[in-house]
Amino acid sequence: MTAFYSNDAQYLVAIGLIEQNSKRFMPIGGKSLKEPISKNNISLDNIETIALELLLRIIDRSAESAIQKVNGDKSILILLIPMQAMQNELPGLKAMWIENGDTRLFLSKLKGICNEIWNLRYVRYEGIQFNSIIHSD
Repeated sequence: MTAFYSNDAQYLVAIGLIEQNSKRFMPIGGKSLKEPISKNNISLDNIETIALELLLRIIDRSAESAIQKVNGDKSILILLIPMQAMQNELPGLKAMWIENGDTRLFLSKLKGICNEIWNLRYVRYEGIQFNSIIHSD
């Protein structure tokens, strides 16, 4: 059962669901948010910064060998997550996903602890888009 977490101290987290040499990896990066925010007033600059940092780490990793996105356009995710949930639950969810690769279960549990989840994707002629997936299946 997922605990209820206050929205007071929030963290913006970027995660990648990738595979390299038939092994799953989940690089994570993030930034604490100094002021309380809602999913409707978040700074796009903050999202872009952590997304760029994550993508650079993934590109660096690809120098070793080819990488693959594991979950299509939901392979690069941005989370708005309470600090306690990030510290108490995210490590276990990461370990579970790396062990069993059940992306549907991972996303379901992630939706239970996050205030918002966006996927990051590039659309030709439109640029980078962030779309909420918190209510999608």
